Amino acid sequence: MKRHFAINLLAILVAAVGVPALAYAEEGTYLEIDRDGVYLYDNTLVTPPLFVIPRTYYVKVVDPNYASGFWIVEYSGVRGLIKISDVSGKTTTDVESPYYTATTVSAYPDTFLYEKPNFESKTQVKAYGLNLLYLGKTKGEQHNYGTDTWFAVSYADQVYFIHSAMTANLNLLESSFAPVHPNSVKEASATPSESEETSTEKAPSDGFDLVRLLLIIGMIVPIVIVLFLLFRPGRRTDRLRQRDERERPERGRRSPRERYYRDEEDYYDD
Repeated sequence: MKRHFAINLLAILVAAVGVPALAYAEEGTYLEIDRDGVYLYDNTLVTPPLFVIPRTYYVKVVDPNYASGFWIVEYSGVRGLIKISDVSGKTTTDVESPYYTATTVSAYPDTFLYEKPNFESKTQVKAYGLNLLYLGKTKGEQHNYGTDTWFAVSYADQVYFIHSAMTANLNLLESSFAPVHPNSVKEASATPSESEETSTEKAPSDGFDLVRLLLIIGMIVPIVIVLFLLFRPGRRTDRLRQRDERERPERGRRSPRERYYRDEEDYYDD
């Protein structure tokens, strides 16, 4: 029973400390969107742009030689064209979480999705209650609303549009809204000094290791104490000594008959 209890304690310790989950990078070559106002176009050169790709995020390079000045790229499952002159052309490989997928658009009741950012392209797909992944902004028909901004959304592996006034996500219209990729945050926090870069890179790791070490120590110490109390040899020795005392009289202990004759001898000696 005790051995089973000890094994369970050790299993809990291993599960609690464990190995941290690993985040795997997406394979392929990626183009960094390092400027504002970079549009993703449909897979033809004559159609209007689909939407603006959030700055600091990435597009996956599909064909860098499609046409003069245009690359075929993919962003969050949407394939299209990008003007290479709109960006610096900086590429990288194996990017972790290259696309912005942290926001979904919530449509108002009696709202539909549109094939294009105009009201004549209304579909029969009701937008209310759907999980619409936000892709980016674009300009379109204003109609009676105070803005001409539409949201490009992804639903059922297709790109649709919905006017911003038809959603509960008006905060996306604010200029301060700027989703930032974690890679950009790391680069911004770095300094030109190589020594400071090294300390900046090591600081999070060192802090994490210290917290992890304290956590491990805090969990191991109570378990060691419990195991010591359960299996300490002193308890078994005490039980054996008590059993021996019950089975035979201690050395020097005399029975009542021995005490009687001893007293008789002492009397006659006097």
